[in-house]
Amino acid sequence: MRKNTKQILNNRNRGGFAPVAKADTQSLKSGKRNTDAIIMQIAKSYKDRSRKDIQTWRLALMAIEHIDTPRYNRYFDLVDDLKTDGTFIKNVILRKTATLSVGFQIRNKKTGEINEEATELLNQKWFYRYLNVQLDAIIYGLRLIEFSEFNGHKIKFSVLPSRNTVPSQKRIYPDLSKDKNFIEYDSPIHKPWIIELNEDDPLGLINNIIPNLIWKRNVAQSWAEFCEKFGMPMISATTNNNNTSHIDNVEKQLLALAEASVGVFPEGTTVKFDEANRTDAYNVYSKFIEHNSNEISGVLVGANTLGSNDANRSNTEVHERSLDFKISQSDRRDIGFDANDDLLPLLKTQGYSYISDDDIFEWIESKEEIDLTKFWEIVKGIMEEFEVDIEWVSKTFNVPITGKKQTQTNNQPTVPEPLMKAILNLIKNEALYITEQKDNSSQPQSWKKPEYS
Repeated sequence: MRKNTKQILNNRNRGGFAPVAKADTQSLKSGKRNTDAIIMQIAKSYKDRSRKDIQTWRLALMAIEHIDTPRYNRYFDLVDDLKTDGTFIKNVILRKTATLSVGFQIRNKKTGEINEEATELLNQKWFYRYLNVQLDAIIYGLRLIEFSEFNGHKIKFSVLPSRNTVPSQKRIYPDLSKDKNFIEYDSPIHKPWIIELNEDDPLGLINNIIPNLIWKRNVAQSWAEFCEKFGMPMISATTNNNNTSHIDNVEKQLLALAEASVGVFPEGTTVKFDEANRTDAYNVYSKFIEHNSNEISGVLVGANTLGSNDANRSNTEVHERSLDFKISQSDRRDIGFDANDDLLPLLKTQGYSYISDDDIFEWIESKEEIDLTKFWEIVKGIMEEFEVDIEWVSKTFNVPITGKKQTQTNNQPTVPEPLMKAILNLIKNEALYITEQKDNSSQPQSWKKPEYS
C-alpha cells in the first residue's frame, strides 16, 4: 500500500524519520516497483535563463558554500545553460565514446568464470543509459539515480534533478521555495533504490572551465553584434538639391537599397559604398574564442582539437590518441568502482540472486587499445611479408603520407657505366689487399695501384 507522502515529509520536518518501508514481496517475474519514488514528488520551478557572467558563477559557488542553508540550484542552472557550447559538446561526445565503445562482463573473481546471466542483464538498453549518466556525473557533477522498477531484464530508473539536491546534507528539496520541506535520500526507505554518483566531486569537471564557457559565449555575442553593425558596407549619397522632401526621398531610397540592393534616385544624386575594413577586430574576437575553445578541449580530452592545417591537425591527433586511452581508462576505473561497490550489491538486494558476492564488473580491453610503439612493431613485421594499405597506415598512426619515397633504380642509373665499373673494381682490389694484410701481417706487402678497365 502506498504510504502517505505528506505524513512522511511532516515527520522529517520535525527532525524524525519515517518508518522503513516493507520489502516488496513481488517476484522479479511480475515486477518490483518503487512505491515511494522521490521523482514523483519533485515540483517544477523557474530556471535562470538570463545572460551569465563571472559574477553569476561566483554567487552560485557562494550559495553552495553557505553554512546553514547550502543550495545547488544556481550552480546547476548555470551548468545547464552553458553546456550547449559547440566545442564543449563535441569533446563530451569524444570522451564518452571512448568508454561506451568498450565491452564488459561479469566475472567471478575466485573461479575466473564468466557469469553469463549477470552479463546479459547488464547488456541491455537500461545499462547503456546508466553508463551515460555515470559519465555525465564525471563531467557535470553529482547525479542521483533512482530506480523505479525491476522486471527481469527490464529495469527503469530516473535521474533526480541535481538542482534540487544538497549532497553535503544528503537531502533533496522537492520544492525549492520551501526550505523546511526536504527528503533524506540516504534514509532506509530510499537507499535500496538510489545510487549516488560522483559524490566526491559534486561540481564535476565543468566547474574548471565555466569561466571559459562564459567568456566564449559573451565574446561571440559581441562579435555577432559587431558583424551586424559593420559587416555590411556603409551606403552614403550626395545630392545637389537642398529641398527637404528631396532629401527625405533620397534617404528612403537608401534604406530600400540596403534591403533590396536596388534603388531609384533623383537626378544629381551620387551613391557611394564604403567597404568595412575591420581585420584588427576580427583577429581580437577570433583569437579570444579560439583560446577559450582550446582551454575547454584541454580539460575534457587533454588536447586542442581545433588544429587548422595538416601539420597541427596531425600533431593534435597523435596527442589525442596517446591520451585517449589514459582518460578513458580513468573513466572506466571510476565506473568499475561504482558498479562493484553500489550497482551489483543493489541488484542483488532487489532479488537478482544469480549475482554472487564474488562477482565483479570488468571491462574487456579493445584490440585497438595497445601501446602504439608495440603496435608499430607488429605492423612493420607484417609489411616485410605482405602488402599493407598505406591509407590505413596513415590513419592508424596519424602520419600524413604524401607519396612513395623516390629511390634509384637499375633502369635509370645516375652514375655513368664506365665510372661505375671503375669504382667497383677499386672496391674489389681494396678488399683483396685488406684480406692479404690480415693473412700475412708479419710481412706486409706493398699495394699496387689497380689498373682500370
